[in-house]
Amino acid sequence: MAIPDTLAARLIETVKENDLSGAFVMLGRQRWVGKRRKRSAALLQQTLEKYLPGVSDEDLANPDNEYSERFFETLGFSSVDSMDVSDFENASIIQDLGAKIPKKLERRFNVVYDGGTCEHIFDLPTAYRNIHEMLKPGGVLIGHSPCNNWVNHSFYQINPEMVYGFWQKTLGYEVLHCSLQPLMPMYAHKVVTTTNPNETGKRPRLSGPLVGGGIILNYAVRKPMRAASSNTKVYQSDYVNRWEQAAE
Repeated sequence: MAIPDTLAARLIETVKENDLSGAFVMLGRQRWVGKRRKRSAALLQQTLEKYLPGVSDEDLANPDNEYSERFFETLGFSSVDSMDVSDFENASIIQDLGAKIPKKLERRFNVVYDGGTCEHIFDLPTAYRNIHEMLKPGGVLIGHSPCNNWVNHSFYQINPEMVYGFWQKTLGYEVLHCSLQPLMPMYAHKVVTTTNPNETGKRPRLSGPLVGGGIILNYAVRKPMRAASSNTKVYQSDYVNRWEQAAE
């Protein structure tokens, strides 16, 4: 897993616009890619100038390896961990997110970054509930998950209904943002947003057409100070609305 320039720019925006700090963990040990090509490289440069003036792309790279700890440290996190089921990339925490997590990981992190891990975990609901348990009250999950045109990349493609139906409707999280981000550099600016089914009573509607190439679901959600039980049942939002209307 890696952080290309487009997603690096979106990470900087999310962290700085929401004043995020404290204990940070990335799921999987993310590689740092940084600048690559034209429009997306320009996006990263503009974002650095706005939020991290004086910081260059080179300043964000680890000095002795290809990973991204320095990037997140530069964003202002007091501690930066990585979590993986295997030690093949020397993650600082070895943990299977598809299994029960130990007490020492509960309420440990201010920010969890899923930069393309959870879709590879077959027990996806368990992984998400584990993230819920790992976050401190008021903590934030930042997600960059494959959403469209990623056939055979993983077990799942994640879509906005998960953000609104599970994180917001079921667990009471605040949605800080949710959009569909193209990864192809020439389309980096072609971001598509969606409606909120918890407000409309209908499935999320796109604000415009999706371009070609891989689309990433770019979202961030904040855990409430008094979170709902992680055992709460999950139903798709528009069906819940229909059931409620039928019961009236």
